[in-house]
Amino acid sequence: MRFPRLFSPLRIGPVEARNRIVFGAHFTMFSEPSPTWGEPGHFGERLGRYLAERAAGGAGVVVAGQAQVHPTTAYQMPNNATAWDDEAVPHFRRLVDAVHREGSLVFLQLAHNGGVNQGTWSRLPVWTASDVPNSLEAGKPMAREDMDDLLAHFARSAANAAEGGFDGIEIHAAHGYLLQEFLSPRSNRRDDEYGGPVENRLRFPVEVVAAVRRAVGPGVAVGVRIVGDEESREAGALDREACAEIAVRLAATGLVDFLNVSVGLSGVGMVRPMYAPHLCAVPAARAVREALARVELPRVPAGGAAGGARVPGPPPVFAAHRILLPEEAEGILERGEADAVQLVRALIADPDWPAKARSGRAGEIRRCTGVNQGCYGNLTQGLPISCVTNPVVGHEDRLGAGTLQPAVHPRRVVVVGGGPAGLEAAWVAAARGHRVVLLEREARPGGKIPLAASLPGREEIADLARWRIGECERRGVEIRCGVAADADLVLSLAPDAVVVATGGIATRDAASKVHPMPVPGWERPNVLDHESALRRADELGRRVVILDVVGHVEGIGLGEILARSGRDATLVTPMASPMALDRETAAYALPRAVQAGLAWRPNTVLASIGEREVVLVDVFSRRPERMADVDHVVVRTHGRPDDALFAELRRRAPALDAVRVGDALVPRWADRAIADGHLAGRRL
Repeated sequence: MRFPRLFSPLRIGPVEARNRIVFGAHFTMFSEPSPTWGEPGHFGERLGRYLAERAAGGAGVVVAGQAQVHPTTAYQMPNNATAWDDEAVPHFRRLVDAVHREGSLVFLQLAHNGGVNQGTWSRLPVWTASDVPNSLEAGKPMAREDMDDLLAHFARSAANAAEGGFDGIEIHAAHGYLLQEFLSPRSNRRDDEYGGPVENRLRFPVEVVAAVRRAVGPGVAVGVRIVGDEESREAGALDREACAEIAVRLAATGLVDFLNVSVGLSGVGMVRPMYAPHLCAVPAARAVREALARVELPRVPAGGAAGGARVPGPPPVFAAHRILLPEEAEGILERGEADAVQLVRALIADPDWPAKARSGRAGEIRRCTGVNQGCYGNLTQGLPISCVTNPVVGHEDRLGAGTLQPAVHPRRVVVVGGGPAGLEAAWVAAARGHRVVLLEREARPGGKIPLAASLPGREEIADLARWRIGECERRGVEIRCGVAADADLVLSLAPDAVVVATGGIATRDAASKVHPMPVPGWERPNVLDHESALRRADELGRRVVILDVVGHVEGIGLGEILARSGRDATLVTPMASPMALDRETAAYALPRAVQAGLAWRPNTVLASIGEREVVLVDVFSRRPERMADVDHVVVRTHGRPDDALFAELRRRAPALDAVRVGDALVPRWADRAIADGHLAGRRL
């Protein structure tokens, strides 16, 4: 086997996982909704289907989470799942049964997110370790009676989880949430027995772990998701060494069966986008594991001090964050940096990641690109997660494993256009047994993905095309490149069905909700659309003004390219921030462009374009500003569909089964385009 360490079993307290791949806890908003909108719900069948698909793909441990343990944390996001309510138990059983049928262990993450809460609907106070705000609302430092109440809720939640059949409990003490607030001097300024030196700051988290351990007994694994490095410059922030000491002290209690090591704080930094390096948090896990190996730990019974067969050594350590490839995971284990790897977005993108790695098909893995648009980006809008590259996510009941059925009557299908929508339609149709020909006018398929991948730090997005090209080849799609398909050519192939994926056309004048369009002077020869500007970046002049009325990454990326090449680049937008980007991506992309020299001008309108000048207007003051010596202006606005072929086919062959997908239907982002293609391939 190519990855022997990755696929070796792992003892986690009283239970054993079939391998060392952990599908980590994460918000999905796939909970069963409460009958009353706005109230918390439960984990159940929908989340169970989603998790079971990852179990069927070969994960050793699947962690459901977060489940909330108390009303003061249950309203952080809509439709949060409760664990303290006894009504949760039958819902838990349905989820657990679905995962167990696929051979994985299933754990439940219990959490109180402390100051990362709000009382907008609940009107409940925000509980914190001390009077250090962790979000928009001031926190109420927990009194002794609050702690006792929360300990009882943790215990009740854990008992419900055990009754529901979970094999393990993960207690959340990372990401700046409540238990980490107690652990960190940055957020814990108490002057009682729960503040000050590390043994005091550990006191309440250990009380929580002990309460959970007593509630579940010896047969259920209990572990902690801990911070390995707060990565903060604030006074008192925990560094790697301080976090490793906390881990050692937790292990010395004999209460924990595993330690899952994260980094960072709440807000930006929890879901690292493509700009962050692979394995970015592994050094923190390594520091914890090395610290555990240096000290003499008590021989603790399996399942903690509550009883069971005695086991030697420290608890296993899980590493997390941007572990994307089997080679990376195996390397972590080989170097002794961790005992298991936690994958989240990698298994969202491809539930069969473990099975492919185990069977020698690692090159077929559909990689997470770190786009963040559908997973983390959806959550910040209060929506269930999706995935840019995997349109099945959240729709496992109708699109999941086993639902892609062979066509009753195989057909000859012509797909015109080799962008992500066309490639997706082609491989899905071929997988169902259709005979598929894909026509692409460029020398290689991929559509606009190569252009998107040319933006700084976004090279990994190329996998949106790479994987689909490979899948088409594996499924027997005939790809013809360098073919400018017209209606005559398409009809000459005698297709039974046609998928038109001809893409969109970038514009300089398309209407916008946030900015008057077109800008007077847009017809001038020195005004380019953003795609033309990216292709001709080396030809642009010394001073360039970029207008962005969409709020995505193209203007920022082009600005960085120009600034790094010594040009004077200014990005103008009427918005306060790049609103179409998730916060994590914006927090990487915009600072790196500004640090490269891009002038960022939010809340600004481009009022007019002259021969070598532009007029800018501040949104609030309405004060105009004239900028001279401008060589080029770049406009990033919405595009238009390239749908002439579709219209011609409808006119000449009205009975032909023809469908538009992706930008040929309406200009849209890659996740919508891929979903279009997927559904088209299923419908044919």
